[in-house]
Amino acid sequence: MFRPFLFEAVLFILPFLVYGAWVLLRGKRPGLPERTGMPLLRLIALGVICMAVGLALFAHYGGAPAGSGYTPAHMENGKLIQPETR
Repeated sequence: MFRPFLFEAVLFILPFLVYGAWVLLRGKRPGLPERTGMPLLRLIALGVICMAVGLALFAHYGGAPAGSGYTPAHMENGKLIQPETR
């Protein structure tokens, strides 16, 4: 359950990290005001787009194949049988 959340969080934070690296490589101090507009708004929009693409890819390619059945964990002869999809 934690892995999908972490995956989406990384996709959201990715534009901010790229922007920070770009600012550092450019040699500009991050505390100075930007002349190009609102980079934070653009970064949030790019983060949301990355998250949406990640959710779509996860929904399309993740999980069990269509039509497969799920067998929950259960006990057989005192032994725990792990859950599986067939």
